[in-house]
Amino acid sequence: MTISIRAARTGDGPILHAMIRELAVHHGSEKEFVARPEDYEIFLSNPHALNGALVAEWNGEAAGCATWQRSYETFIGRETMYLEDISVLPAFRRKGIATALLKAVARLAVERKAAAVSWLLMGWNTEARRLYEANGATVEDGNCFCKLSGAALERLAS
Repeated sequence: MTISIRAARTGDGPILHAMIRELAVHHGSEKEFVARPEDYEIFLSNPHALNGALVAEWNGEAAGCATWQRSYETFIGRETMYLEDISVLPAFRRKGIATALLKAVARLAVERKAAAVSWLLMGWNTEARRLYEANGATVEDGNCFCKLSGAALERLAS
């Protein structure tokens, strides 16, 4: 059994859509998931994108993905990478795919001379926390995710 990681490419929109939809279901956020496969195709076909995606395959079958975007940390004064999501389809969990994706993102960050990789961890996800800590990540307590969207975003912008 082999795991291979590759850059996502045009045509992978339905694959990313299925995997990230599964992540939304796993997180109990299915109602907020409104992306369409075409949205991922637009993202994948943009040659000037500030973001990217990796696809993990298990014996040639799409099994997981990681999406990331370029970021900048003012405290360190350097570009970083923000890991938006790692998603592994249920049938492929516990096979080392999430770790392989995390390692691939780390290699990409080092190649790009990014100072760090950061991401949001859902507080209830103790399994993911163990995975990240086992791979050397520091998990901070006390931070929370903030978001402006929809009507609140429109109100503030007006």
